[in-house]
Amino acid sequence: MSKNRTAVTILTLATLVLISPLVLNQHAILGVDGYFQYNRIYEAAMQIRHGNFSFINLYSFQQAGRIVNSLYSPLITYLAGALLLLLGTWFKFQLVSNFLLYFTSGYLMYRAAQKLHLPKKLSISLGVIFLTSNAVYGFILGTTWRSIALGLLPMFVGPIVDLYEGDWTLTKTLKLGLTVGFFAQFQVLTIVIFLPFLVPFALRGIFKTKYRVDAFLNLLAGVLFALILSLNALLPMLEVYHGNTLISPVAMDLVDNASKILQPIYTGVDSNSDIVLTFIVYAMIVGLILFWSQLKPFTKFFSITALVYVIIGTALFPWDSIQKSIPVLQSYLQMPRRISLTGTPFLIVATALVYYDAALNTESQSLKKGVMVTGLVFGVFSLSLCTQKVAQNVHFTTQENTSLADGLQTTETNVHSKLRRISQLQPFFHTKDLQKLIIQVDRTTPDYVPVTHKIKNRPEDYHRVYAMYTKNFSSQQHKYKYKVIHGRIQISWTAKHAKMRALPVTAYRRTILKLNGRQIDDHQIKHNWIGNISIRQKAGHNVLLIGYSDSLVTKLGDAMSDLLWLVIVILFLLSKRPTAFDWQQHQFFGTTK
Repeated sequence: MSKNRTAVTILTLATLVLISPLVLNQHAILGVDGYFQYNRIYEAAMQIRHGNFSFINLYSFQQAGRIVNSLYSPLITYLAGALLLLLGTWFKFQLVSNFLLYFTSGYLMYRAAQKLHLPKKLSISLGVIFLTSNAVYGFILGTTWRSIALGLLPMFVGPIVDLYEGDWTLTKTLKLGLTVGFFAQFQVLTIVIFLPFLVPFALRGIFKTKYRVDAFLNLLAGVLFALILSLNALLPMLEVYHGNTLISPVAMDLVDNASKILQPIYTGVDSNSDIVLTFIVYAMIVGLILFWSQLKPFTKFFSITALVYVIIGTALFPWDSIQKSIPVLQSYLQMPRRISLTGTPFLIVATALVYYDAALNTESQSLKKGVMVTGLVFGVFSLSLCTQKVAQNVHFTTQENTSLADGLQTTETNVHSKLRRISQLQPFFHTKDLQKLIIQVDRTTPDYVPVTHKIKNRPEDYHRVYAMYTKNFSSQQHKYKYKVIHGRIQISWTAKHAKMRALPVTAYRRTILKLNGRQIDDHQIKHNWIGNISIRQKAGHNVLLIGYSDSLVTKLGDAMSDLLWLVIVILFLLSKRPTAFDWQQHQFFGTTK
């Protein structure tokens, strides 16, 4: 970064402007995914603080024995938990986590533009546009985790160029594998959506290279490297999904949730900065038509691929027919706009590349200057609009008449709390007792809960699921005492009679339950359809211990992946020391002399 001080300074200032409504008002906002993600981060923080590490969530999600963190970017969540402990309050964590995301996403876009040999000033403008785009603003407005993953996508620009040019040396393919493995630590779904983006460049590159067999073997090595690095994210999913019937994500109408990039509509958490992307996508189409003959082959290839991704996520694609033929996409893709969002960073940089290529090849100084000025205007415009949206959300959540549910961007039935207004949450963001924010609200999110049978994907069925989850879990917690002991949850209660009792506890295939000192088998448990269990209590004091025994394969895969990441981090840090062994000479990290 020392070589890019101007970029670092401007992107830092842009990020500070974006989060300034939070700072100036000393006010935090959560949004639609806030409680789900903050519960995960709190869980990781408490496991670190108390040294109680477990496959199941011990301190969060109603302490029901649910598996959430192990299935959702576990390694990164532990890092977020460590950051929370270091900072001490949720408000400081929100400020720092937002700053890290938006500065990093802007800087990565700047570096991506530099790799494509765009001018520094234009590259900085593209960084500002990206950090305020719909791909990433969801984190500050709604705490959406996918924004973190999408913010890292520009790091793939370098590997994309290598694939296209047929530079498939072992160093480069391992670098690609490292990038994919790193990305998988943040969100598996986004990397699944993104990987097809690489296919056209890989096909072109394999035909260009003279050493196809060697190149293919190197690519296989890169794929294997990526898989090993991703084992800690993949194996827990395979284990839990294999032996259990889990609540699938709610089904959504694909057409209703397509991208509005061609006709921006500002609803929900959307920011008016979307209009900048609308200008950009139409500018790309016009530029490709006007300057096609003046563009470099890579620019054409890159631009068309990005444009296809963006268009697929809109209603121009036949999503009505697709959801009738493949209804499972309504639950697992849910929103076609995710495809458009994945293409957003490449759309931004590719559009600039189209016009800059045209300016160079036509030797038009006016066009070149126009590209620079337009980039600057779009950057300022996008930053201004997005910051105003953050300020509006802050204002909305400070109002005494804004309900808790409205402030969390959900319905009343999906919130269980004694609080009635979103403004009542603010003191708990500023206290050092991290638990206080978490226990104020149970936001109904029954993700990954095991149920007795597959629930239909209709929205009306999910309304019933959410209501029943609140009734059987959140509303029952106050009747029991909870304690975490050596990686297990202890739940205790006193009963007048010996009989079957429904508990706010869930049990997976490999969950281990000990009632009053004795392990109980599955045939002694009644699994209720919503996911909670019933067991036979005794008269008097009852104690239930909830634990989990993950498979040997999962344990070994996790250990292998985590150990490899530790080695990579150590080698990376050593490579940055001036007196360290000359790793660059050996091109361990894919650098060239």
